[in-house]
Amino acid sequence: MPEIRLGKISSKRQLTIPKDFYDKLNLTDDVEIILEEDGLKIRSFRRDNQICDDYSDFVLKSILDEQGFTTPEALLEEFRLRMNLLPLAAQDLIDDVRKQVARDKRTSDEIDKELFGED
Repeated sequence: MPEIRLGKISSKRQLTIPKDFYDKLNLTDDVEIILEEDGLKIRSFRRDNQICDDYSDFVLKSILDEQGFTTPEALLEEFRLRMNLLPLAAQDLIDDVRKQVARDKRTSDEIDKELFGED
């Protein structure tokens, strides 16, 4: 049977988590909040220390998920190609965001209200 406690939501939409739940879940300053059909799920967020800062693990996983590479050399060639393209893709993303921001005439207060609602 699940444990149930009452929490408190402040006027700034901050949720107070009961201490015993906080302790049992070993929560830290960062949590994942997942919107589900019937409510929210909150769980501890742990940065995966295995993830490489250069995203090579994600690139390799995307290649492996495709399969179809018949030799290790073909796999390695595709990996090197994608790693070389990664900075170009990141720069394209940055350029796109800058263009969108330049077109957006909202103030930061208006954006905050749109994202977080009225206080």
